[in-house]
Amino acid sequence: MKKLLYLLLSMTLAFSLAACSGGTKPSSENGESQPPSEASVESEESSDSEMQDESAKPANGAGDTLIAYFSWSGNTEQMAQMIRTETGGDLFEIMPATPYTDDYDALLDVAQQEQRDNARPELAAQVENWDSYDVVFVGYPDWWSDAPMLIYSFLESYDWEGKTLVPFCTSGGSGFGRSLDKLPDSAPEATILEGLHVSGSSVEGAGEDVSDWINSLNLD
Repeated sequence: MKKLLYLLLSMTLAFSLAACSGGTKPSSENGESQPPSEASVESEESSDSEMQDESAKPANGAGDTLIAYFSWSGNTEQMAQMIRTETGGDLFEIMPATPYTDDYDALLDVAQQEQRDNARPELAAQVENWDSYDVVFVGYPDWWSDAPMLIYSFLESYDWEGKTLVPFCTSGGSGFGRSLDKLPDSAPEATILEGLHVSGSSVEGAGEDVSDWINSLNLD
């Protein structure tokens, strides 16, 4: 009888221990990291994707900006590159169908003759998708206190209605000369904003001035 009772008690104790052991679950409180659910993984991947898409966008979103320039010595081109860095706009080099001479003294004679004739030199190329641009920076060197006549050829080749024109200029120190007064006649429908002149000898270090000027225009 005692043996039977002892056997029953032993079996009852064994079943109780097994039940307690099988019912224990790991808890987040035990310091072990829990794997994320599929939903949280998808959310993290989506967030990473959004960040990558955002970083791929241009800093100023300026796909509607054109930087058109004529440069003989390279100074105006360097300034145009600075503007492109700040705005993310497209570059277009204004070039004559017949290239100007590389000889400085001969160039002075050509520039003066074009001014006397109020010439409109033929352009080597036209801007593609002109209608897609809202803001157009136009850059040039100062030649005998005026823009090269090629610039007026460029301006008069397009419809400026609804567009914003932003001039920039390099020179030996004479500034824009007469050109600012003449721009409205060649681009009569344009809204003309304040331009920036940089001395040719100072272009290389003009990055901060260019940045401050563009920020002051409030183009966004």
